[in-house]
Amino acid sequence: MGLEKSEAILLRSVAWSETSLVVTLFTRTHGKVSAVAKGARRLKSPFENALDLLARSQIVFIEKANDTLDILTEAKLVRRFKGGQRSLLTLYSGYYLAELTHVLTENHQPMESHFGVLDEALVKLDEMEDPAKVVLGFEMEFLRSLGHLPTFELCAGCGNSVESGRNRSYLFGIDAGGVLCDSCLAGQHHVLRLREETISFLRLVAADRGSWMERAGSYGDLSPTTRGEVRFAMERFITHLADRRLRLMDFLEELKR
Repeated sequence: MGLEKSEAILLRSVAWSETSLVVTLFTRTHGKVSAVAKGARRLKSPFENALDLLARSQIVFIEKANDTLDILTEAKLVRRFKGGQRSLLTLYSGYYLAELTHVLTENHQPMESHFGVLDEALVKLDEMEDPAKVVLGFEMEFLRSLGHLPTFELCAGCGNSVESGRNRSYLFGIDAGGVLCDSCLAGQHHVLRLREETISFLRLVAADRGSWMERAGSYGDLSPTTRGEVRFAMERFITHLADRRLRLMDFLEELKR
């Protein structure tokens, strides 16, 4: 047990006592950290504004053994999240990225690449990039880092290439983790029928080349029908992984339009 230092982004905080908070942070070097911030609720808090939601800070904490909460001893603000001051959709999108990170990660499992993607996504939202584009690009990169990125080209069952059917649509298996050919459809549950345009765009965003923001850049050019289908498919897949519907999804209906 000793002092640990890292950059961190605040994902959530809850009252722990009259003067303290339990905070969940995603750190560059230690992954997700849950810690007690003693005195954080006092009028003159030793942490000042460093514990605002989605703020990036330099922190010092004492890592405890087993499932005991860590102790946050210091936090110095690096950057506040300001996008929510200009747009409720931007604010909810930022909160959604935090909730998704919190739900799908384990404490003290380092994921430095994800810290970079989360930090970049929050900066892009601050710069008033299209929230739909930022959210989708972030989801794809996060699923890739977790090893759960769906397959949009090869059948999730047999691994063969899948082409659209006679009605120019694809079968996407939520449980299977990707598109399915007709031969692998038997016995599958929770299968969506997605339009060719939807799968073509998801293939583009999921491709492992170039910037994730650039790959999601043409989101605004999609038809409203395709935008809605993209969001529906991603929400269903993430809900399956998380084993529950994330609370912030209900605040992001505008992303489907």
